[in-house]
Amino acid sequence: MTKVTAAGATEWQGGDLRALGARAYLDLGTCINRYGPPTSVGSALRAVDIRSLRAHPYDAEELFVSAYAEYLGADGGELVAGRGITEFIRLLSAHFPTRSTAVVTPDYTDSIRWITNHVGPDAGVPETAETRAARVAYAMRHYECVLLSNPNNPLGLYVPSEELAAICRDNPRSTLIVDEAYIDFADGGSQRSMIWSGLGNVVVLLSPNKLFGIAGTRTGVMWTPDAGLRAAIRARQLNWSISCLDALVAAEALRNLGWVAHSRSRLSATANRMEALLRTRYPGVVTGVPVHYRFVYTEDAEREHERLLRHGVVVRVFSGAQPGRVSGLRITAPTEAEYPVLAAALRGD
Repeated sequence: MTKVTAAGATEWQGGDLRALGARAYLDLGTCINRYGPPTSVGSALRAVDIRSLRAHPYDAEELFVSAYAEYLGADGGELVAGRGITEFIRLLSAHFPTRSTAVVTPDYTDSIRWITNHVGPDAGVPETAETRAARVAYAMRHYECVLLSNPNNPLGLYVPSEELAAICRDNPRSTLIVDEAYIDFADGGSQRSMIWSGLGNVVVLLSPNKLFGIAGTRTGVMWTPDAGLRAAIRARQLNWSISCLDALVAAEALRNLGWVAHSRSRLSATANRMEALLRTRYPGVVTGVPVHYRFVYTEDAEREHERLLRHGVVVRVFSGAQPGRVSGLRITAPTEAEYPVLAAALRGD
């Protein structure tokens, strides 16, 4: 078989397959719901009157926020709409002083890019929800602002919201920003969100992009009860933060609660099957996490990435030599129909 390589794969964003050429791959390198988007989204797009694209998107933000607030059961007045969670990470990192802002690592690409103070795990200590909670407490004692992805990207570990709330109450002078891009995949979904903490020193970042498989749109919200912070972030945003097509797709997707429950159940079952299979090949699988992806600790991450490429499967590869990273693979659960492709790749040489 022809050797397949992908130089610089540790620098790729999940889902960026441009370096791989024309061959078709099963892309398990980005953490979207592979059952999405709901079919009703396609119907809504086909019904668009292109004349509606002439005007500026005056109503787009209102359409998106109202649909998301209804989905969450939250107060829309406490939500700021933006172009995905990434925009808010950048804006918040500019709002809070650099020297007094930290991120608990390992974490998401843009978190470790925009926030240079990293509170990482001790060498040789296995990462758990408990170790992450302890580092949040440490960071909030020493920094004005702390960012945490929860469930974590890339490990999938989840610190219960009540534990984080207790830490925030103990550290009222520090603000905790919680990136909850994957909270919808956990049992209870958004009802486990920190937006229900009732605390003034909490900021929550949410997006429908992952759950509904619509990462090609850029939609997300920042929640905080702090009206001053909401105003400060809005002042930093560009005009027209949400396009009319972004809002249309997200609002239509958010109405599909039955689709959410069904696809989430199927993904969870496949993720558990995948976890069992991964454990037969790799000793370093992070198990028992409430998300649809699994992380595999391995020092041979790039070699394993290339081996899976030869079998037509793309996974996300991380290098422990990079700041805020640990060495390993992140693999998203395929659909039921795609699972045999992954199983064959994992069993192959």
